[in-house]
Amino acid sequence: MSAPLLEVTDLYAEVEGFEVTHGVDLEVHEGEAVALVGRNGAGKTSTFRSIMGLTPVSNGSIRFDGEELLDLRPEVIPKRGIGYQPEGRDLFTGMTVEENFRLPIWTSGDARSIDDEDAVVEDIFDLFGELDHRRDAEVQNLSGGQGKMTAIGRALALRPDLLILDEPLEGLAPVVVENVKSYIHEIIDRDISVLIAESNASHVPEIVDRMYVIERGEIVDSGDPEVLAEDEEIQLLMQGGGE
Repeated sequence: MSAPLLEVTDLYAEVEGFEVTHGVDLEVHEGEAVALVGRNGAGKTSTFRSIMGLTPVSNGSIRFDGEELLDLRPEVIPKRGIGYQPEGRDLFTGMTVEENFRLPIWTSGDARSIDDEDAVVEDIFDLFGELDHRRDAEVQNLSGGQGKMTAIGRALALRPDLLILDEPLEGLAPVVVENVKSYIHEIIDRDISVLIAESNASHVPEIVDRMYVIERGEIVDSGDPEVLAEDEEIQLLMQGGGE
């Protein structure tokens, strides 16, 4: 097998001086979709923020396409080919949906060789068709589902090789969850590798190829998503029980 596109090794991260991940190992290969599942506070967001250079790392390695990300400033990492939808929407309020899609391109310089800004933006609207009639709406006026789609679309603006999605399905109505799942499927079909964090293990087996389970900042299991999602011990962990 070829080298992983993303390889996280022995990752120890800190928040306000407290260790929040303990030796996390995970990898994503080119063309693969991977889930990191765990209850709220288990370490999913801390792991993702460490990858993006936003949470201090005290030990370990994060390599993307062979390059050590720990050597880079946070603002450089998206330009290397990683799109990131953070937990929550974190959109640029006072700006429209279309402006939120354009802003990463405006601020990237030539780092991702985006030579046709309009084509990129229209490609995102083509993916999220139901946003087309909202392109001129300010993002604070969007529904929860539309906001999540806009956040994912913004993460696609630099045409990443890897898309990191932190809780993309959290807080959405069941019908909207299914819509967002279908969009994630289409993103994967566009040959973009995906790494998804979810607190509901039942959401991801139909989306991803592999699953990691994180608890108290440590990877406690990994493997087939369908098998792990049905494991009683994993279900107990996700509900906040177990040891």
